[in-house]
Amino acid sequence: MKYLSLLLFSCSVLYCATTGYSHELPEGAVPLARSEECASCHPTIYKEWMESFHAKSSALENPAHGAVHQAFVQAMEEKGKKGNYHCANCHTPMADNIKELMAGTAELDSKNWTHTEGTGCTFCHRIESIIEKDKFNQYKLNKDGAIHTSRPAKKGLPHATRQSDLFAEGKVCMGCHSHKINSNDVAICQMKDEVQGNCLECHMPKIAGRSTVGTDGKTHRSHKMPGGHDKEMLKKAASLDATISSEGEERSLVVTVQNMIKHTFPSTNPMRIAFVKVVAKDKEGKKIWENFKESPLEDKQALFFQAFRAGEKKGVPSWAAEGIAFDTRLKAEETRTMTYPLADPTIAQVDVMLIYRLFPPKAIKGFAIPEDGVNEKAHIIAIKSLTL
Repeated sequence: MKYLSLLLFSCSVLYCATTGYSHELPEGAVPLARSEECASCHPTIYKEWMESFHAKSSALENPAHGAVHQAFVQAMEEKGKKGNYHCANCHTPMADNIKELMAGTAELDSKNWTHTEGTGCTFCHRIESIIEKDKFNQYKLNKDGAIHTSRPAKKGLPHATRQSDLFAEGKVCMGCHSHKINSNDVAICQMKDEVQGNCLECHMPKIAGRSTVGTDGKTHRSHKMPGGHDKEMLKKAASLDATISSEGEERSLVVTVQNMIKHTFPSTNPMRIAFVKVVAKDKEGKKIWENFKESPLEDKQALFFQAFRAGEKKGVPSWAAEGIAFDTRLKAEETRTMTYPLADPTIAQVDVMLIYRLFPPKAIKGFAIPEDGVNEKAHIIAIKSLTL
C-alpha cells in the first residue's frame, strides 16, 4: 500500500503557491470575444475546438481539474493560508479578473463566461509575443483585436488578420506549455527542455476541410489538439516489442519500449503515468508470475513516471515539492529494454502490455476525481502475447 500512497501524493496538478498576473492585454485593448462568435465563419474549427480540452480547461468545465483544485484549496486552508487559483494562468486565461483569481482574492464564477470559456479562439489568435519568465511564461496580446495566424487571408474577412511566425513555427504553445516552477524552485513541468520540433505537427496536424466558409482552401490544422486523452494519439506515442530469448534451458523475456514522440513520455502533467505489465501463465491460463502485484512502482525499470520529494519524504504534492524523488519517464525518442528470467518451466504464455493512466487509482479516490470511464481507466496502448 505504500506504493499506492506514493502514487497519490506525487501526482498533483501544476499548482504553485506563487501569485502574479499572467497575460498582458494592453490598456484600452479590444475585449476578448466568445469563441461561439467565430463559429459562423469557421464552423469546422469551432466544432473541433469544442471537442478539445482547451475548451474544457477551466476548473468549472473539467471535473478532474476542479476536484484537484479543491483539494489544493483545502490543503492551503489546513495550513491557515488562502488557496488561490494559480492555474488560471493557463486554464482560464480569458478571465476578466485573472489577477484576482491568481492572488486568491476572487473565486471562479460559473455565471461569468470568461471563467467557463477555457482557452478560447481569440485568446490564442491574438497572441503577439511570448514574455519569458523564470517561474512560467506569459503572453502579450495585441491591442487592435487582429487575428494572428500562419496563413492570414488577404481579404473578405470581417476582422483584420496578421501573419505570425509563432504560429508558423509552432512556438505559440510555449507560453503555457514551456515550464512551470513552484515556489521552491522545483520544475513541475519543463517542456521547453523536453520537446524537440514543432508542436503543431502532432497536436494540430493538417487534415482535409476548409478552415473558413467561402475560401478555396482544402486543408486546415485540426483544432481538436489531441493529447494524452486521445487513444489514437497514445498509440502513436510509444511502441512495444517483446521476444523470448533462450540460452540452453534458460529462457528470458526481453521487452523493448520506444518513445516515438519528440518529447518526454508521459509529459506535462505530473499526474500522468505509464508502465509495462507482464503476466506469465501456464498452458491452462493460470497466472504463474507477474512483474508487479499491487503497484508498478514495484518494478521501477518498467515504470515511466516522475515523483516529487520534500526533504526525505517521497511522494509529496507538486506545490510542496522541494526536489525530484525520481524521474523514470522516457526521454524524446528513447528506447528502454527490460529483461525478465522465465525460470518456471510451466510458463507457456506471456502477455505484455504497455499501459497509460491519466490518474493513479489512489489519486482518483484521494482527490475525489470523478470516475467517468476515462479518468480511472487503464488505457492499453499496446499488447503482445507470446507462446512458448
